[in-house]
Amino acid sequence: MTLRDQLKDIVDTYFTRYPHMSINGLSLKSGVPATTLRRIVNASIKGEPAPHTVLNLVSAVTNEKRLSVLIGMYDGPLGNTLNEVFSPYIEMGLKHEYSNDLNEELRDSIKYFIYKVSANHNGTTVFWVGENFGKLGLEKLDELEKANLVQREGDSLFAAQKDFSLDLEVAAKHLPELVKFYKPRNLGLGKNLFYTMSESLSDEGVQLVKEIEKEAIEKIVSVMNDIKFRGENPYFSLMVSDTVGFEGTSLGVCQ
Repeated sequence: MTLRDQLKDIVDTYFTRYPHMSINGLSLKSGVPATTLRRIVNASIKGEPAPHTVLNLVSAVTNEKRLSVLIGMYDGPLGNTLNEVFSPYIEMGLKHEYSNDLNEELRDSIKYFIYKVSANHNGTTVFWVGENFGKLGLEKLDELEKANLVQREGDSLFAAQKDFSLDLEVAAKHLPELVKFYKPRNLGLGKNLFYTMSESLSDEGVQLVKEIEKEAIEKIVSVMNDIKFRGENPYFSLMVSDTVGFEGTSLGVCQ
């Protein structure tokens, strides 16, 4: 059985259990386009579904948000795909929840940044939102509050779910805006860092670099989760690496 076959069986079983659920309804619940769902159901999808599509669907049909549970729910190609792509989050002890509803809400760039900063241990403030995003930002904040995704305590703002995982396809769309927060002029202050490196590598070399990056991420996460290092600097670290050129889509999730 292929990944496509297994995913089709899961979707078919879901529709059998819930006969009143339509493809469009499952599309809204999962965030997977209706056209993709139809191709899965009709066994006409070309190639293997992207990991984020698989994760979105199994999360929707099981109503399970915990990554640690989701990656252990299935055997076969589907289980292998989830484990290969998402197990690093579990290995690093990141107890994140995965919500399709939150994914949809945070497709909006301004909402994404408001929520991400509000998820810091000390949250953020209404002043920060207004200063960085103006009137439009305050309107987006109001929408997040009405959706009960952000809570206001005086002037302070806190995300409803601090430990969240986001579809990497959604997060990647916001990368250009995130990079704009990097301030080269402040390099001398000792708070920021910038390196860009490239070279042609063998598959073995690529895997070795990934292991080094993973080790660095684990250490960074350890510092960020350590109470003794908490402070008032809303600090971000971004690690992105890939081959240059199009080789298909392989996306997962990130915080």
